[in-house]
Amino acid sequence: MNGWGQNGWTGGQYSLWRVLLGLGVVSLAVRQLATAGGDPVTLVTALTALTLSTAVIVGWWDSPAAALLATVTAGLIVQDSALSPRLWPLVAMLVLHAVAPPAPYGSRMARGRINPDGDWRLPAWLHAGGWIVLLTASVLAVFDADLDETGWTNLANRVGVVTATILAAAPRTRRLAWLIVGLTWIGVAWTGMVDWWLAGLVPAWLLSGDPTWVPAGRHQDNRSGPAWLFYDGHCGLCHRCVRLVLSEDRREDTIRLAPLQGTAFSEMVEPSVRERLPDSIVLVTPAGEALCRSAAVLELGRLLGGSWRLASSFARMIPRPLADLAYRLVATIRHRLFGRPAEACPLIPDELRCRFDLRHDE
Repeated sequence: MNGWGQNGWTGGQYSLWRVLLGLGVVSLAVRQLATAGGDPVTLVTALTALTLSTAVIVGWWDSPAAALLATVTAGLIVQDSALSPRLWPLVAMLVLHAVAPPAPYGSRMARGRINPDGDWRLPAWLHAGGWIVLLTASVLAVFDADLDETGWTNLANRVGVVTATILAAAPRTRRLAWLIVGLTWIGVAWTGMVDWWLAGLVPAWLLSGDPTWVPAGRHQDNRSGPAWLFYDGHCGLCHRCVRLVLSEDRREDTIRLAPLQGTAFSEMVEPSVRERLPDSIVLVTPAGEALCRSAAVLELGRLLGGSWRLASSFARMIPRPLADLAYRLVATIRHRLFGRPAEACPLIPDELRCRFDLRHDE
């Protein structure tokens, strides 16, 4: 990828970043509530921040909510001298999100859209804006550092981050920039220092990266051909899972789709295997292995790559029985929460139907 605007951010991955941005403000609001001491102004400000953060997290009118939240977050920072001025980059990122293109996949405004991704792309100016926030905050922090014994350590950390920020401006050196800042943060954690300045830069650093640095996973048996995702054609949650794949799988030939009630499923999976599979989603690899429950979800994230693969890697730390239990609980109530669509194929444009096999047994 070349340039700031040409990047691998999909709408769904940007929505994941938006959720993390909102959670960052939630942590500040909770901190203020815990230390409010009955002060009505602090209580009202923190509760307002929690409300607006919820709107940003769920993607419900998140652009105007982010604009208001930037103002409220500034108020939280001003009220707490321990945070000011080192979390101002968080306010700046809220402002950038407020003026970003609306309705990426994963926001409530994108629901009901025929084309799942809506041709949403992360624009060049937003990527560059995040870099400007990084550079400005890093340079100011260097001049703000105290040159005592601890201050020299802080100064070294911040010089490292400034260097990495400059390197992040060029696509060819952006991965090196991430390596430098990663080592800097490890050093901060190793010395036991809690630097709110670094925490304030986390959203900007995440957005300055490129999800294509984490490639989509290959099939473990190295066989060619797509994996098949079989889904319950009459499950609203399964339809959303299908639309997620259509939005986030930019390679288009990695995953094919078909309903469990269709002919393709009965042709690819032996009857003895079908009997013990759940009626929600099943992922069949090119080698013919049928994955179900949490194993299917985790493998799906690995095949999509980018932020989804990272999330899948972290989720694999959860013990398999516990992950399967969570899956079963959601599967049990999925029809009550998400309904039963009449059609087996989700609402999609005609050009995407070539990725489906909608044949049914007579």
